[in-house]
Amino acid sequence: MQACRYALEVVAKHPIYLLVYVGFLSLMGLFITSGVYPPATSAGYESAEVPFAVIDRDQSDLSRSVAAFLEERGTSVEVADEARACQDAVATGLVDYLLIVPAGFEEGYLAAARDGGDGPRLETVFSFQSMAATLVDTQVNQYLGLVRAAAVLEPDSSPEVLVAQAEASVFYLMWSAYPLTVAVVVSVGILMGAFNRTDVRRRVAVSSTSGLGLGLQKAAAGLVVALLVWAVIMGIGLVAFGYSAFTLAPADLACVLAVELVFVLIPLAIAFLLGQLGCGESVSNTVGNITGMVLTFLGGTWISLDLMPEAVRVVATFTPVYWLGEGLRAAVGDATGSAAEGVALAVDVLLLFAAAIFVTALVAGRMRATSDDAGGNAAAAVPR
Repeated sequence: MQACRYALEVVAKHPIYLLVYVGFLSLMGLFITSGVYPPATSAGYESAEVPFAVIDRDQSDLSRSVAAFLEERGTSVEVADEARACQDAVATGLVDYLLIVPAGFEEGYLAAARDGGDGPRLETVFSFQSMAATLVDTQVNQYLGLVRAAAVLEPDSSPEVLVAQAEASVFYLMWSAYPLTVAVVVSVGILMGAFNRTDVRRRVAVSSTSGLGLGLQKAAAGLVVALLVWAVIMGIGLVAFGYSAFTLAPADLACVLAVELVFVLIPLAIAFLLGQLGCGESVSNTVGNITGMVLTFLGGTWISLDLMPEAVRVVATFTPVYWLGEGLRAAVGDATGSAAEGVALAVDVLLLFAAAIFVTALVAGRMRATSDDAGGNAAAAVPR
């Protein structure tokens, strides 16, 4: 295991990358999270994807936060609080999603959450022509589930605090894709690049270690680094947002951590690809930062996908961070029944991404090893 130990020593000699990409970026995520969601009364953007209406008979902090949550995903339409007006709004297509918040909802909902009982339910009406309305209703229920979880752990907290906690925990989970990607690609890329140095390659060539054995040791070292990065970033999140994380059911929390862990395999495969191509430290830094920014943008971390053009939304579905978000939303909502299927689908897609990149890396490494510029027998066989 000398090669594995050497690889880990290489990473240990570059602590600045771990400090910046793991520590600093994670703390930046916590800082941004504290102000990423504007108050419900502030002016903001609106998406024209799903026209909706909220009949708020409770007029509470929780009901207003739900309305603000919906405003980030659709266009608010005013509908009178009358049975005929509500029916006409949905029947004529004025709205696709109608939400009625009953009086006393906040008090009853939070009390039931803290007592472990069944609280009041929201009344919803869907348009039969809009599948998007079903998705919006699922997102509302997931949002309320986070509020319920926070209320269990902090029974004395005000509704405003509980709402802010629910919003923050989801954002941090999505933000973590950026530091995970950058830290793993750069750190493991440096590890892999150390074996591309001429002197190291010469020593390896005359050693008794087989190519397969060397590859497995490098892979083991890279996996250790990736797991360390994942553990630190997830640990920071659990410490900062433990009020919602630890009140999730054990299966739900396990699903959240598992989805994030599977996602780590993708930057790990990218770093392996860079190593197979012979890339150095500067290339690993560049690729790690650009890849992390692009993937998190297309995943909807910086800007909601609902606000992006149709072409961008289509492209986003072919990126791993998009599926990371799908898996996290399914896990946070309820990792049972159809939600469990959503988690499994997201994990399967993420594994396919990692496998595709890893196979590409193997092919690229094989082609490079047998190329004219590879050195050794391959180069000597070429007429000069």
